[in-house]
Amino acid sequence: MKLLTASKIISGKKQELFDVNNLFDLPNRTDDNYMQYLATVMKDMDNRGMENPIIVVEKKNYWNRLPWQDDNKLGVVTGSNRFRYAQERGYDKIEGIMIYSRSEFLDLWNKTFYRVKSDLTNNK
Repeated sequence: MKLLTASKIISGKKQELFDVNNLFDLPNRTDDNYMQYLATVMKDMDNRGMENPIIVVEKKNYWNRLPWQDDNKLGVVTGSNRFRYAQERGYDKIEGIMIYSRSEFLDLWNKTFYRVKSDLTNNK
């Protein structure tokens, strides 16, 4: 079994392994700009691995920002690149965090991923 695990631990959250075949990518982008970006991310992940776990939600807890694609699967809310990497590279399971509400998602994203994204865009 091939596992894609995160190098970082998110304090106060249960990180677990999710079957890649039981997930789908909520944004589901396929435009050329995104696909070029994804290729760059995949090369980087080949070298550095996965730093943060993905964020996953069940349909019953989703706030309908994007269309739900499969009633039998969990949606990847944050971590589309990492999830697609796992699919592309033949991983069976990927580490993630299950969330149960939009407010929990926003709190988690603001504490972890927002900082990462803002650090990348700050002009220092």
